[in-house]
Formats: sequence, C-alpha cells, structure tokens
Amino acid sequence: MTSHVMTQGAWWAVALREQVPVEKTLAVVCEGMDIVLFRDARGAVHALEDRCPHRRVLLSDGVVLPGGLQCPYHGWTFDGASGRCTDIPNLRRDETIPAKYKAQAFPVEELNGFIHVWLGPGEPAGALPSADYLPGQRERFGHAVVAISRRHYLDIMLDGPQHLLAFPGVQITDFFMGDARREHGHLVLDRGAIWRGRGPGPAFVRDHPLVLRTRVPQAAGAITVELLTAQELPLVTVRIAASSHRRGTIAICWRGYCHAGASVQEPWRVRLRRAICPYVRAPFTVHTQIDGAAIAALPVAPSLERRRGGIAGLSGMGAGDLHADSPACQAR
Repeated sequence: MTSHVMTQGAWWAVALREQVPVEKTLAVVCEGMDIVLFRDARGAVHALEDRCPHRRVLLSDGVVLPGGLQCPYHGWTFDGASGRCTDIPNLRRDETIPAKYKAQAFPVEELNGFIHVWLGPGEPAGALPSADYLPGQRERFGHAVVAISRRHYLDIMLDGPQHLLAFPGVQITDFFMGDARREHGHLVLDRGAIWRGRGPGPAFVRDHPLVLRTRVPQAAGAITVELLTAQELPLVTVRIAASSHRRGTIAICWRGYCHAGASVQEPWRVRLRRAICPYVRAPFTVHTQIDGAAIAALPVAPSLERRRGGIAGLSGMGAGDLHADSPACQAR
C-alpha cells in the first residue's frame, strides 16, 4: 500500500456498479491492497481483504452464501460487514470460533454508479469521489488496467489529455486558457479545443469554440473531464477513478454522458457521422492502450503545478512552450 493511504485514510472508487452482480465476487487492487467485493442477496456491497486469514487463499475464488463469503479451500465463511468468521465446517457445533479468525473488512459505499472503499486509518469521513457526479442521459462506462503508473496518468491528464481520451469530431489543442487553479483538493486546468474540419489547425487558431476542463486530484479522488462550449455550456462529462495496481500499472473505471442538447452544438458533419456510423455514436472514448513514444515526447507543463505547487503563469502558453529541459523543469 502507498504511503499516502498508510498515513491518511481516504475514499477510493474501485469499481463500477455493473461489475458486482448479486451473489458474485470481484477481485480488485487499490493502492496495492488486494480486495474482494461481493454483493449479498439483499443487494448490499461488501469489501474484504482478498485473502483468507487461515491459509491466505484468494477469497475472490470463493462462493457467496447467505452467511457471507465462503473460502474455496477449507470452506470458512466470513461475514461481509465485519469480516468475522461465521462458520468452520470441521468444528463441532458446540465449539466456539475464535475471534481472531476474521478477514479484514473495509467500509464500503455505493453512489452514482461507483463502488467506494475506505482505505487507511481513521473513521470514514469526507465526500465520496463520485458525490458530485450526477448523470443525465444515457451513460457510457468501462474499466481497464493500463500500463502506466497513477502518478504519470494524472500528470498526462494535465499535460496531454488527448493521449488518454478522445471526443469524436473534436481536436484538443495545447493552448491553455488560464492558469491552473486549485479547487477542493483538485488542480483544474482549461485548454482550448476546436471542431475538426472547421477552419485552420491549432497553430493558427485564435478563437476556441470549445473548452476542455480537467480536474485532477492532488491525492486520493477521481478525475473529471468536461467538454464545454466557449460560453461554458456543458456538452460531455466524464468521471474517471484511478488507483495504483501492480507492477507500475493503474486500474481505472469510468462513467460519462452527453448533456441534453449537446448535439445541437455539434457541426452538421459530426451529427451526420454519428447517424450513419455506429462506432462514433459514443460521445467519448477512454483509451485503454497508451502510445508510449507519444507520452515520452510529451512536454512537461501544468503537471509541475500538481507535483510542486510552485509554477504559475501558464495563461496563453502552449504545452510546447515548456519542455522537460527548461529551467522550470530542471528545478524539480
């Protein structure tokens, strides 16, 4: 587990509602912790450490019973809420199960399509990462393990979000529309975007009809990406939960939707393409395969603010104006 979680408890969105059907298990990894999620017959979600305290077998390979989750090895059963062992098959009925036989249980909450787990010391507190995610129309969602670390994923979401997600018919530029700003534990950055096929490319753009707003957490929390008009009317909202997996990878799960009336703002070419091409009907795509060469060549820019909290004055600059060999980058 990472040092942040060890020293300060936090809520993490670790899975989607659809990934945990009734009486099934789901193995997840969050910040280095192996966790099994399961939903009982009443529909309540529980979270335990994905190891039986007896022989350290994976509980996620077990069976959900009315009394909890049964280990596949010796059949020990653990209560989902407390982790307490409620049944050992080879014990006589007059024998008491020792209190030390229990699996670690985690506080768990389900909200707005995400399943959250509290990791770290202290009592659960604070808002859930999906508390302000309020889906409107039909949602798109998914999950993946991506071959990049969480730190770099968050940095790239600021330096070059076009490498991590895409909006059909939209070209994300490298023009920052103001300085990065801190809001409620997140670093928020606006950059210009344009409709593809409308006028010259980004190098000659003076007016950006679209704004891409990224909200990246400083520590625990979820990423929010919004596509807006220049008048700040929302078109598409995407919420991405990201946590460290194993061997330098990241586990992500996401939900997003197109706002009512968003299609009215699209050029007719984009609307026509949506109508005749099923594969472009999704209002956004979260990339699960990342181009390593493109990432390596990406200049370091606003992510410096997330890591150091010291650089400002990005307004009116492009990402290409601040490179890894600049004095600001050398000061890292």
